Amino acid sequence: MGCRRARPTVAIIPRTCGTALWEPEHAGAAAVARAHNLDVYWNAPMRDDDVQSQISLIEKSLDRGYSGIIVAPIETLPLRTPMRGVLSRGVPAVVVDTELGIPPGPQLSYVMNDERAGGRLAARRIGNMLGGRGDIAVMGINPPLTSNTARERSFEDTLAREFPDVHVAARKLGLSSVPQEQQAAEQLLSSEKVDAIVALSLASTRGAYYALVEFGREKQVRLVGFDQDLIPPIRTGGIDSVVIQNTYEIGRIAMDLMNREIHATGGSAEVFVQPVLMTRDNVDTPDVRQILNLSWWASQ
Repeated sequence: MGCRRARPTVAIIPRTCGTALWEPEHAGAAAVARAHNLDVYWNAPMRDDDVQSQISLIEKSLDRGYSGIIVAPIETLPLRTPMRGVLSRGVPAVVVDTELGIPPGPQLSYVMNDERAGGRLAARRIGNMLGGRGDIAVMGINPPLTSNTARERSFEDTLAREFPDVHVAARKLGLSSVPQEQQAAEQLLSSEKVDAIVALSLASTRGAYYALVEFGREKQVRLVGFDQDLIPPIRTGGIDSVVIQNTYEIGRIAMDLMNREIHATGGSAEVFVQPVLMTRDNVDTPDVRQILNLSWWASQ
């Protein structure tokens, strides 16, 4: 009786795990993996600013001989060299959510949230909400992450072009934790008079919301965030809206591309997935519930 051949294992390494942003990626990838008889190794840093832990997980995946790696880089430049190392070992890779500055090619594909579309969604929401006039603050600006830079540039370009009387009164760099983002938002609210805040990341969205609640101003200063996390305040109006990534679809497409690479049935690709503006009106619709699907453990 011959030995059973081990199923290929694909490592998936997001920026962090246990959040409404990244667990749907797990669910989408796992659904495809089950359909194609692949195993999934899912692991991530405890914090979404721990670049070295993410690099260590990539190296561990190589040492274990996994058949492919899907990664959402915490920062662009520090991950470039480790991912070149993955490719030099002949291991296929799919990079999600941000460009690494390595063009797609043999064994390398990208599946990315369309950050430019997300920036336009946020700008138009803010502009229409304020009737085309007012002062706003932008928080969570993160230059080391290419996707965040594209998000911010698209937002400001659209705002300037379509709503020239909406002015950015303050800009705040992103910080590494929610408490730090909350403190930055509290300082902002103490020193600037703004009609709305745009928070460009999960941490800055949560930090800005906590600050608004602390100051009792969540109904006066409108908040438009990015990256799904806090759902209940959207239902109550504490957060006006959040531009969410369809990480379920991102995970599904990434694993499908990886399956093709493993079985040598497809070439490199660069795929952009459209974000969605989540509001009080659509937060409980079937389409948004699918995007927020966390059921990676679904029965096989």
